[in-house]
Amino acid sequence: MPTAHFLAQTSCAAALLCSCIATATAAEPQATAPAQSTASPGCVQVEMHNVRPQQGFVMVAAYADAASFGKTSSTQLKLAAGDAVMRFVMCGLSGDTVALTAFQDLDADGKLGRNPIGIPSEPWGASGTPGAFGPTWETGRVKLDGTPVVVKLSQ
Repeated sequence: MPTAHFLAQTSCAAALLCSCIATATAAEPQATAPAQSTASPGCVQVEMHNVRPQQGFVMVAAYADAASFGKTSSTQLKLAAGDAVMRFVMCGLSGDTVALTAFQDLDADGKLGRNPIGIPSEPWGASGTPGAFGPTWETGRVKLDGTPVVVKLSQ
């Protein structure tokens, strides 16, 4: 693959990723205690891996369908980064499917850091199998079936 084509794809993917998680940057901190179950309707247990412990914030956005993905999240969270694996409950969900996007705001500036060509310089991730070029609704959606939703942040 020619380098210019790869860089163009990478920049487009970074732009998509940034738009997908941009709505999380406006999130206000919400206090959520770790929960043992998600018996409440509209709530899901989230398990986030590869968090850089005690550095900045974790920003999470949830999308309910393909039409809203990357545009309007159904709910958002901003949490102080804790341990390398964080568990928390996210509520305000509807339907039986959700796609989560997340990033760790290491410098606490409220936005995903990027290098000069647009590639994220802060850890990012999504539910499902987002791939190297960022999430889409198809790759990020997961069933809300009572099992925890796993999000793995990039290293």
